[in-house]
Amino acid sequence: MSTQKTLVLTRPALSASQMLTQIETDLGHKIPVVLSPILNIVPTGDWPDLSGIDVVIATSVHAIQGSLQGKRVFCVGTRTAEAVTQAGGEVRHCALDAAALLAWMDTQPDPGALLYLRGSHVATDFPAALSHRSVNARSAQTYRQEDLPLSNAARHVLEGERPAILPLFSPRSARLVGQAVATIGPDVHVIAISDAVAEVWRSETGGSSEVATEPTGSEMVDRTIAALRH
Repeated sequence: MSTQKTLVLTRPALSASQMLTQIETDLGHKIPVVLSPILNIVPTGDWPDLSGIDVVIATSVHAIQGSLQGKRVFCVGTRTAEAVTQAGGEVRHCALDAAALLAWMDTQPDPGALLYLRGSHVATDFPAALSHRSVNARSAQTYRQEDLPLSNAARHVLEGERPAILPLFSPRSARLVGQAVATIGPDVHVIAISDAVAEVWRSETGGSSEVATEPTGSEMVDRTIAALRH
């Protein structure tokens, strides 16, 4: 039964709250949960001047901290696309992940001047990844990700004997959580959004994980619900 399992959410506070609401709405009841954000999202307050920029790249909803009015945008994920639209931008392409976006861009003509809106830590550096094409691309940091300690409650669940479910959404969160626990309990079900996340988790803890077929929030919600029901 789902009530016998504890869900541990280590996403940033707002994202964790949204995910929990969606899961409990779909299940139709409350679930045991521990919220322990391992990262805190802090806007830098420095929104770049977009004049002269032809295309904006955004791979996270957190990057959208100002107006994108009238700008063409290449993005990753449906939530990011929604944030782009709300900020006045025009979504020209929305990919599942950064690798897919880069692959698509390699098939397109020169888009002009590009600006990548990013955090303090990124898995993919778009200007560097596009350097082989001599594309005019630069980055602007619009938010930073600050490490937070894993709570005692979350550590107790993840190190304990009772069943727990741990969705992991980034290599960095997998590394931070893995480093924060002494020994993973015998009945912790880890769900990784990608192979890269699963590999970091394995290297940090020696543990295995279920890997999402698609690196999307909706897929992670579906797999978490399936694990709760199993």
